[in-house]
Amino acid sequence: MIPDDTDILITHGPPFGILDETVYGKRTGGEELLLRVYQVKPKYHIFGHIHEDHGSFTKGETTFINNSILDD
Repeated sequence: MIPDDTDILITHGPPFGILDETVYGKRTGGEELLLRVYQVKPKYHIFGHIHEDHGSFTKGETTFINNSILDD
């Protein structure tokens, strides 16, 4: 349900494989979310939920920001 013309996307959790690794090494992001983000190509995708993998990462046209501020 993410519109095609989205420039800034804010979700609770991350897309699969992008700033989504837990302290146990498990990837927990959404696979369908990842596919949709690659289709829409927002300028920014901001999320949290996975506290231990905070930071930012740019891939293609999108900057991904895990804005978690708490530690585990």
